[in-house]
Amino acid sequence: MRSTVISAVLLLLVLGFASEAFAGDYATLNVIGFSKDGRYLAFEEYGVQDGSGFPYSNIYFIDVEKNVFASARVSVRLENESASEVAARTRAASLAARQIKRLGIVKGNAGKLVVSHLLTDLTFDSSDDKPSIVKFAEDVGSMYRRGDHELSLSQKPIRPKACELYEEDAMLLELSLKNRENDSFKFLQKDLTLPAARGCAIDYRIQDVYLYKGSIVVFIGVFTRGFEGPDMRYMAVTGKLE
Repeated sequence: MRSTVISAVLLLLVLGFASEAFAGDYATLNVIGFSKDGRYLAFEEYGVQDGSGFPYSNIYFIDVEKNVFASARVSVRLENESASEVAARTRAASLAARQIKRLGIVKGNAGKLVVSHLLTDLTFDSSDDKPSIVKFAEDVGSMYRRGDHELSLSQKPIRPKACELYEEDAMLLELSLKNRENDSFKFLQKDLTLPAARGCAIDYRIQDVYLYKGSIVVFIGVFTRGFEGPDMRYMAVTGKLE
């Protein structure tokens, strides 16, 4: 009887450790909206931080044509485990209100969603070095298809000084866009260095793709080493479709 109890306790401990190994923090994406002219975009990522249990909300402002930040992000973290995500998001929204107004962001004006990979989608769950390919059309009907495009995401290893403590390489990102109708090609993003804001990114995945007034926004999940497992935050790569 005693051995059975000990075995049960050991099993619970093993299961507890196993669950902690996969208890990283994956942020949730909220596309706030584009400005009416499509020049600017605002989006939010929010969740509960692994390790600390603190709720957070980050709001980013993007210059869509230039693929750069239009303004410094708004970042809120409530250092209280009993605080809620709603409280963090409400605080961030209040702080971001002035910038949203200045940039002419229209809440809910999210454009057209043409690709979406939920975190439960294991399409890109692979250990090989092949690029991740996503194909989409701008419009599809029963008898036609318009705007046939292909996104290709590839990664290259790098060992920046800030990441030398880790055994696993950090990764650079390359994201290209091909027009399959006229066979044109261009890079939307081609890293030469690893931005400090990304930390020691170890993986990237295409999550969502939005179109608005001739522009494309590719939301990419950026994975880093977390306290209790991998963490994921979002970055937006933007540009013109043509």
